[in-house]
Amino acid sequence: MTRGWTPARLALLVALLALAQWLRTAGLDFGLPAVYNPDEVSIMSRALGFAKGDLNPHNFLYPTFYFYVLFGWIGGWFVLNWLTGAIPSLGAFQTQFFLDPSGVYLAGRALGVVCGVATVWVTWLLAARTAGWRAGAVAALLLAVAPTAVRDAHYVKHDVPVTLAVAVAMLVLLRLARVGEAAHAPPDPPRPPALLAAGAVCGVAFSTHYYAVFLALPLAIAVALRCGALAGPPGGARPTTADLLRAWAWAATGAAVAFIALSPFLLVEPRTAWQDIVANRQIVVDRAAELGSGPLPSAAAYARLLWHEGLGWPALGAAFAGTVLIVRRRPWHALLLLAFPVAFLLFISHTVAASRYLNPVLPFLAVAAGCGVALASRSTPIAAALAVGIALPAWWQSWQIGRFFAQTDTRTIAQRWIEREVPAGTTVLIQPYSVALTQSRESLVEALTATLGDPGRASTKFALRLALDPYPSPAYRTIYLGDGGLDADKLYVSPGAFRAAPGSSGAPAVPGTALQPLTRLGVQYVVLKRYNAEDPAVTPLRDWLLAAATRVATVSPYRADATDADRARVAPFLHNTDTPWHPALERPGPGLEIWKLPR
Repeated sequence: MTRGWTPARLALLVALLALAQWLRTAGLDFGLPAVYNPDEVSIMSRALGFAKGDLNPHNFLYPTFYFYVLFGWIGGWFVLNWLTGAIPSLGAFQTQFFLDPSGVYLAGRALGVVCGVATVWVTWLLAARTAGWRAGAVAALLLAVAPTAVRDAHYVKHDVPVTLAVAVAMLVLLRLARVGEAAHAPPDPPRPPALLAAGAVCGVAFSTHYYAVFLALPLAIAVALRCGALAGPPGGARPTTADLLRAWAWAATGAAVAFIALSPFLLVEPRTAWQDIVANRQIVVDRAAELGSGPLPSAAAYARLLWHEGLGWPALGAAFAGTVLIVRRRPWHALLLLAFPVAFLLFISHTVAASRYLNPVLPFLAVAAGCGVALASRSTPIAAALAVGIALPAWWQSWQIGRFFAQTDTRTIAQRWIEREVPAGTTVLIQPYSVALTQSRESLVEALTATLGDPGRASTKFALRLALDPYPSPAYRTIYLGDGGLDADKLYVSPGAFRAAPGSSGAPAVPGTALQPLTRLGVQYVVLKRYNAEDPAVTPLRDWLLAAATRVATVSPYRADATDADRARVAPFLHNTDTPWHPALERPGPGLEIWKLPR
């Protein structure tokens, strides 16, 4: 079913890949040179840290294969720029990274685009192997325009690369199983190299993201099918239990070897690895249990996400119909295809709902939808018309997401206002993940002295920043609103210092004295983030600012024609939360207020 690559079909595949690439690169440079998704910063920093010569990440919230791939990808980007003269030396590369990291992050995001586009191709192959080339074309179209897949390909994160790894592994398992090929032929037990290879491909996915471990289920099923334990000619010989266990052992060995080879330091630091994995579980899974809404606390939330953001509701309906048709016509093939997504969906239904977790499921839904359209259509024109009609809503949403990402972030607008209106060296209070002001050298030394005791103890990253000559400007003395953190370059003021609200019995008689925690530090400007709902942690400070300071600028993420109801209901899009894009929003970022304190 996967043969028959005519020139017309190849041209169609190229067109679909081009469509996928176009949607995934629209707005790819969002925010730069500022990076507003903290996950991108931590992932890129960990990957670039290998340049020190230590390939041990010393952190195992994720396995390490993707970090190695990202490091090699950025290294290749550097070599290409060095050969063309765009970057004269490694030292110049380091300096440029601290002055303007746009090139590095754009290259990292391009890796996500490549993985996303490649997944569209693999999805075609998966569906074509199930129900013919028309199913492959429809499935590829639906994944090409899937809003969640398009959005998440814009980030330096694991979700899209692991989706490619899962899809490739599934294609290998379908070929291993040989379901439906010569149905009445005697079983053809696989040789150990084939089993090792199939397991190794799954191990690559395991080493990209831990949750890909659910590929172990289709791996076991594929081996059993190939050995004739689950399907075969009537009355045909069945493998012995020992033969089946031996085959499973070969496949498991391949998976384990590949996993450890690509994340080797899990064995070097097992205690750290276990602590990080447990911490990740506490963040992702244990918090979902606090929802207290039954055995699958997030199932309804994920259903809504699939309906509105996954492939779109028309494609989801087609996927349901396609699943029914595949189960009826090719039950063993359906078992193999459904094993991973069903197990995975059951697992994430015990996590705090996040749309990015749905990425590995999307190719399977696209395959099911493509098969549904192909099997229900009597001709290619009918299948094409159905596919376009089903894909249009998702395409429109993905196109809007690209346009939205291309809009200037509110934090960038506020940064430009400050750099234009506020003198360099001024002390500014900001919140984490807010305006990305350049920290002055004096401010950096002050923070490193306070947190480390001596700037000389700072990491290489901070030493390189201090050595910049000329130092980037304009630069400011930055203080952060919060209860502290692990960053050595930040000084904090706790929101708790402003608990008493104006007019309360505990409020100072003179309003200006309530801002003494700031004035003592020489703070002259305050930048506060604003949302569709009040943030209780900063409400007391804002109340005092209303009473004693001057609001000199505001930046809103909402469209000018957004209603008050929209502004109260729709949360800003922040890149690092799971709040979806909404038509009432004009641009990414929170609402922002810039306040000037009295002298």
